[in-house]
Amino acid sequence: MNTKYRKMKNLFLRQSYLDSWDDYIRSLRKSNFIKWDYIILTASNEEQAEVYRQQINARLENHLLPDTTRYVVLPDPDGKRVGSGGATFNVLRYIAQVDGEVRENYFAGKRILVIHSGGDSKRVPQYSACGKLFSPVPRELPNGRPSTLFDEFIIGMSGIPSRFKEGMLVLSGDVLLLFNPLQIDFQYNGAAAISIKEPVETGKNHGVFLNDGTDYVGRFLHKQSEEQLKHMGAVNDHGYVDLDTGAVIMDSQMLQALFRLISTDNKVDDTKFHKFVNEKSRISFYGDFLFPLAKESTLEEYYKEAPEGSFCEELTDCRTKIWENLHNFSMKLLCVSPAEFIHFGTTRELLNLVTSTIDDYEFLDWKRQVVTNVCDNREFASHNSFISDLAKVGEGSYIEDSYLLDGTVIGEHCIISNVSIKKYADTLFGCNAWTIDASGKVCCSYLCGGGQSQRNVKCRYSFFENNFKWIYGKESSVSGRSVGWG
Repeated sequence: MNTKYRKMKNLFLRQSYLDSWDDYIRSLRKSNFIKWDYIILTASNEEQAEVYRQQINARLENHLLPDTTRYVVLPDPDGKRVGSGGATFNVLRYIAQVDGEVRENYFAGKRILVIHSGGDSKRVPQYSACGKLFSPVPRELPNGRPSTLFDEFIIGMSGIPSRFKEGMLVLSGDVLLLFNPLQIDFQYNGAAAISIKEPVETGKNHGVFLNDGTDYVGRFLHKQSEEQLKHMGAVNDHGYVDLDTGAVIMDSQMLQALFRLISTDNKVDDTKFHKFVNEKSRISFYGDFLFPLAKESTLEEYYKEAPEGSFCEELTDCRTKIWENLHNFSMKLLCVSPAEFIHFGTTRELLNLVTSTIDDYEFLDWKRQVVTNVCDNREFASHNSFISDLAKVGEGSYIEDSYLLDGTVIGEHCIISNVSIKKYADTLFGCNAWTIDASGKVCCSYLCGGGQSQRNVKCRYSFFENNFKWIYGKESSVSGRSVGWG
């Protein structure tokens, strides 16, 4: 990308960032500002859902969220992993049931934001308890608070409700999408996918849309190789593809069509619901809902589409019925530019983002040191942390939500999350200094439960070389003392 275009793009996105903040403030202060009717988060289980509720309630108590919006957190039913599509069916069931009366279309006249955030965060283990959704973003908000992905979603999407009459916007909870809502034309029937141009090297790890020539999705290509993407004609002359950002808008008619799959006489049918929402079928929002919307897709190809779980007869039956209900709808391709796609996917991506590539996002006021006592010129990153002047932190490391006193030594290229090295920790480890130095590439985080007096503490100590999802072990050694693995 040439320097002049990059500069113009950054100026545009910075102004869009500022405009989104203004919309967010108006949503808090003006009763006539058009807001979301529902903001719904999905969670993997009730424990994760409770963490989300606590985060939302804290923001409501501090008047940081519009109080006329209904905030809901829905865990996967019975703690079973039902897939992102199953979680979406759960959202539809909730909205129909909370309505209280039978309607022709439960979704007409409602503006609904759904953030799928029920992952285990295996590739960023320090967020496995609370999910990536409330993980830090390296900037201080204009109100002085440290930002999180959730806050960025709320701020960035504040201007969307005024742009469309009704429907549901679905977002992926580990992707930050920067664009201006004024770029989007919401005149569509069925669904619309928000896409941006990204290099094919990025596209091969995500979903890619193939434009049919009329700005509708002809084919949906999910995690295909570079060679296959080129063969299918998805790569333009500059080596870019139309990336699936995870942001999809569905109108009320398509939502009602999905609801018919889990209802009888327009009332939730538990038998039908559990046919689609279970850990065996594991319906995927992206693979199972979007694929039939592509104009050139076929039922035979749909049956072969890689599932979120595994191939089984139950999944085939579900796909047959989904195809019958959705294939007559289409998906408009909304390619926004300028725009930015930031994926919080792996530990390595996170570390690179907050240390080596942070200057690329200076135009967004992102920086290495956020709400901390650490000077800006240090060669490591710190977020919402106190670090003693006598502590030693290696170059390229990242400290978040932590308290490090004298004598603490952290090696290079490590991530320290939610760790407090103070009196309680000294007693626990039986030492006055705490050292992590495993030639770097280490992530250490605390999980506390039952209160410190009960010492129900687990230390997660994982490596992220070669993008491992997890390296499990029975125990880890910190400063020569054995610490149980989480």
